[in-house]
Amino acid sequence: MLQALNSDGELVTLYNLSADRLSKLKEEGRFYCPDCKEELIIRAGEKVIAHFAHRKKSTCQHGGEGIYHEKGKLDLYLWLRKQGIPVKLEFYLAEIKQRPDLLVEIGTKTLAIEYQCAEISIIDMKKRTESYLSAGIVPLWILGGNKLKRLSSRVLKLTANDASYIHQFHQHFPLSIYYYCSTQKQFIFFQDFSFLSQTKAFGNLLILSIEKCILKDFFTLRKLPTYHLLQTWRHELQKWRNRPVPVHQKKETAWRQWLYLQGLNVQTLPYFVNLPIQCGFMLKTPPWVWQSRLYLELIVKQRKFSFRNAMDILNTQLYPASHFPLIHSTLHPIKEYFQQLERIGILKSNKQNIYVVIRLTV
Repeated sequence: MLQALNSDGELVTLYNLSADRLSKLKEEGRFYCPDCKEELIIRAGEKVIAHFAHRKKSTCQHGGEGIYHEKGKLDLYLWLRKQGIPVKLEFYLAEIKQRPDLLVEIGTKTLAIEYQCAEISIIDMKKRTESYLSAGIVPLWILGGNKLKRLSSRVLKLTANDASYIHQFHQHFPLSIYYYCSTQKQFIFFQDFSFLSQTKAFGNLLILSIEKCILKDFFTLRKLPTYHLLQTWRHELQKWRNRPVPVHQKKETAWRQWLYLQGLNVQTLPYFVNLPIQCGFMLKTPPWVWQSRLYLELIVKQRKFSFRNAMDILNTQLYPASHFPLIHSTLHPIKEYFQQLERIGILKSNKQNIYVVIRLTV
């Protein structure tokens, strides 16, 4: 922690104190956690930002914050101050019993910045996010660069837990996820992405040093040109069709066996059974699995069906909308998929969400 209470109940910050002052405080001062009231120790050195730490056996929720996190939190605090933006460090919000890493005031807006470097449960993340929203505070979660899983220049691996941190500030804002590396002093912005598999997302990836970045960059729209996605998807589709399935991938093997019983295989499936979907993270299975079920059970067998029919098939495979508390639109992977099929001339719909198959090949 960068701040703690002294014996008089006053907040003390260490990062800007001299070595002599820190040494004296270590010997004479007594400091306590603002949340759990446990006594803290001071840690400081040439390679360590001066901060307060809980003892090893502490159960406080702030007890596991490491050096990487403390460095990043301080970087963000000083970065905002340098821009002339009013910011409070580890300020306690009594009405919702939350202590964001940073609390920012911009005009009439209040922004709570959480710099998350450690793994926390989705339940805890949702609870904290919903508390901020209930108080009229805009939450901005920035993941630590240590959580970044980069596969190529425009591809990240985003797990189901990562997906909970996807932001969409309004319905026309592209899906976005943010990182900050306190070692490299860099922000990573990943926007306007689509999922090529259950966890592989392709999108607009921008890396900026903290010196060249301002807060406004978090709210800037960065669209990915469509042809980039199309080119990469074609390449990935070809790789997927020719990829042998390892023995340990039992679910994939079971799906291919099911496909075989339907008289098909990955080579004979039409290309539109594995389309990239922006909100594909909302489903618990890869795109080729759930799209093949819709293809065989609705498009091939029924030729005319409703959105409700599709939901009946995949309802158990959808994560609840509450799983993604930072998304402010009615995104739905099945609707997005059917919209894509309409664009390429496979389906046609009416106002009652009834879909009719126009053709099965393009």
